[in-house]
Amino acid sequence: MIHPLHITGLHPGTLEPSREAAKHIAKADVLSGGKRLLKSFSNFKGKIIPFTSPMEKYASTLEKELAEGRKVVLLADGDPLLFGIAASLTPLLGKKNVVVIPAVSSIQVGAARLGRSWVDFKMVSLHGRNDYTPLFGAMQRKMDCAVYTDATNTPQAIARQLVNKGVDNYSMAILSQLETPEEVVAQGRPESFLNFTCPDLNIVILTADNKECSTPLFGRSDDEFIREKGLITKLPVRSTGIALLDLRGQQVVWDLGAGCGSVAIEGSFISPDSHFYAVEKKPQRVEMIKENIRNLRAWSVEPLCGEMPQALAKLPDPERIFMGGGIGRDDRVIREAAKRLKPGGRIVVHAILMGSIQRTRDLFDELNWSWQSMQIQAATSDQLAGDIRYKAHNPVTILWADKPEGH
Repeated sequence: MIHPLHITGLHPGTLEPSREAAKHIAKADVLSGGKRLLKSFSNFKGKIIPFTSPMEKYASTLEKELAEGRKVVLLADGDPLLFGIAASLTPLLGKKNVVVIPAVSSIQVGAARLGRSWVDFKMVSLHGRNDYTPLFGAMQRKMDCAVYTDATNTPQAIARQLVNKGVDNYSMAILSQLETPEEVVAQGRPESFLNFTCPDLNIVILTADNKECSTPLFGRSDDEFIREKGLITKLPVRSTGIALLDLRGQQVVWDLGAGCGSVAIEGSFISPDSHFYAVEKKPQRVEMIKENIRNLRAWSVEPLCGEMPQALAKLPDPERIFMGGGIGRDDRVIREAAKRLKPGGRIVVHAILMGSIQRTRDLFDELNWSWQSMQIQAATSDQLAGDIRYKAHNPVTILWADKPEGH
């Protein structure tokens, strides 16, 4: 008879199993899990299998034990499905071959210590990850965040990241060694934790000062952006370009020739967990991008100063590319952008000059990409002689194309 794998959560800190979990552990032939968890069951008489990576090899080891008819229990900390091992292991073994017995999570315990409801927390794991984009994206939408840490992404390292970004509207709580005699709960602003140290068993909870949406997620006035006079993708055209980008979640997005960063900043508020790169060659404009990021709290936008296409070598391949001021006098930049764009991705080009329009068309035709285009000329109200007139903007041609799969 083949038994299912029982993944049992242990109470954070005390590592006590529930009554149901204890029954399965008592009947098990094999006990597996991390070394810290296995130490709590040193009296277990059966076979011990410590967790090893990669996950695929570990899954095969457990699958072999199950196929030979052994009862296998895998120990986990807290809720095995909340950024835990069950979420990774179940797809490899199949749902019908896994039974999960959850315990209370460390997030629940931490929220209780603070007298908070955790139901609206954005839960982010930095355990074994180096991408802060999901955290920054949630924070710029003023969400309260609960963060799983590790030995690299410590509370001190997280505080440093927030201070470097200029985050000034969040308080920080560090909860260490929960449910143990060494438990510590420390609260303050991120800058107060730059030299803070604590054991690796900890979580961080970040709370927004004010969750009221005083600014729009989309459709900001041009006057909200610090910029060189006249050098901005203006609201009517900017809104159209962002719509045509067809932004989704968890993407890498390039804004090339970013100017003051208006496209990247606006897009970052409507594309959760995406990483936006605003590339601009002029240092004074990059400083404007940085100031706009701070003022509008667009933490998931990263400015980059450099000449294109060379500067693009530093960036991860994108799913979306916007080119508003980066085409230049030849096709080197757009050609490199098209090369780096992921299959199925989209590029949107704004152009005013006929040469830029023609070079874009020629490249899309050469690559055999199906493309579309529209021209927009907006006019906005303006006071004149005690009355109102409409002041025309420059006509802008928008070209967009999707990179075929397999290219």
